[in-house]
Amino acid sequence: MKRSMKAFVVLLAPGLLVPSLAQGQVGNDPAHSPFRDLRYGQFVTLTAGQMFGSGGKLGIGPHHGPVVMLRHDFLADHPLSLALAFGFARLDRNFVDLTATTPTDKRLKGPVRHNMWFGEGNFQLNLTGGKTWHGLAPFVGLGFGLAVTDKIKQDSSKYAFGTRFYLIPAAGVRYFVTRRMFLKAEARVNFWNLRYPDTYRTDPDGAFGPLGRLITGEPKEWAPTAVIHAGIGFAFHRPFF
Repeated sequence: MKRSMKAFVVLLAPGLLVPSLAQGQVGNDPAHSPFRDLRYGQFVTLTAGQMFGSGGKLGIGPHHGPVVMLRHDFLADHPLSLALAFGFARLDRNFVDLTATTPTDKRLKGPVRHNMWFGEGNFQLNLTGGKTWHGLAPFVGLGFGLAVTDKIKQDSSKYAFGTRFYLIPAAGVRYFVTRRMFLKAEARVNFWNLRYPDTYRTDPDGAFGPLGRLITGEPKEWAPTAVIHAGIGFAFHRPFF
C-alpha cells in the first residue's frame, strides 16, 4: 500500500503547476499572451501504450502488456471535463497448476497472455482551465472502470479475474498542434481488487494436496498496475464541425 500511495502522490505532482501558471496569465497583453482559449468543447483521442505491474503477490492478476484506448471528453466547465473511454489490452498473468508435486512456488506457472476489455468513466481537472499555455494543457484526473478478461484454460485452481471494478488516478498533458489537433500523454495507475478462491487460504478439501495452501491471511488484495500511454486527438463541436 505504501508503494500505491507513493504512486498516487507522484501522479498529483502536476497540480503544483497551477499557482505559477495562474500568475503567469496576469498582466499579459492578450495579443502576446502565452494563453489561448480552447475553441472547442469535445475531444476524441486514440492512444496506445503499456501496462506494468506484478499482478499481486502471486502474479496471477492481469499485468504487463500493450493497451489501446479510445476516449471521448466533454468540457463540462472550463476546469472540468467528463469522459468515457473503451479499450483493449493483451496482458500477462500467472496461473496455478494443481497437479504439481514440487515445492509450493513451483505450482505457479506462466506468464501466459490473455485478453482484457474495459470501459471507463473519468473526471478530469484541467490545470489551465479553458485555455492552453504555449499550447500545453496539463491535467489530473480520477476515474473508475469495469474490466473483463478471458479465462485461462491452464488454471485448474478455480481462480478467475472475471469482471472487476477498478479505480484510476491519473495525470498527463495535451499539446495542441492546432486549435483542433492535439497530442496527448498520460500516466495512470489502475487499482485492481483481486480475490482468490478460499482454497488458496484454507484448503478445506485438500485441493492442493500435501503442498498445502498458497497464501495466508485474507484471500484478497489491491494490486496497482501502472499504465503509460500516448496518442493523437481531435477537437470539435457537435456534430463534428
